[in-house]
Amino acid sequence: MKSRSLAAYILAVVFPVLILLSMSFLPVMTYFYGEEILLETTPLDPRDLFRGDYLNLRLAINEVPISLFPEKLRYWATFEEYQDKNLYAILKKEEDYYIIDKISFTRPKDQLYLKAKVDLFQPLNQENYQTVEVNYQLDRYFIPENTGEKIEDLAREGKLIVAVKIWRGYPLISDVFNK
Repeated sequence: MKSRSLAAYILAVVFPVLILLSMSFLPVMTYFYGEEILLETTPLDPRDLFRGDYLNLRLAINEVPISLFPEKLRYWATFEEYQDKNLYAILKKEEDYYIIDKISFTRPKDQLYLKAKVDLFQPLNQENYQTVEVNYQLDRYFIPENTGEKIEDLAREGKLIVAVKIWRGYPLISDVFNK
């Protein structure tokens, strides 16, 4: 009986620790082994009174032309069935920054990519070229106390650069700085 209570006690202590360690696995691996890239931001008013010195980022790669999506996703009729599926945004370097080369259903093997989900899709209009809002979980960044106002002004003007480390499609913001 005593060995059962000891085993239960050990399990009660070890199990939560294992859960916490598993939650930190992807960020730690990305920090140490991720490839760092630079992404441009677009203007956004990031002020949030409830979160303190907190920066809400809008990246240039969040708005993807529909022509970069697979053919099946270019029209509203077929889009709804793929809306919650994992997509992969394949990146390419253009000058100093990375941009989206294409969106794929399959994980690329030898290319840099981000896991993506579609946030907003508007049906393709024959006359207007449409874009799709894509989410990479790269929209939040906590900043040091009392530095928010200066960085917010830069973000509002679209003058911020975001340094991101990527490991197996998982992104981790490593720094935010002025263009």
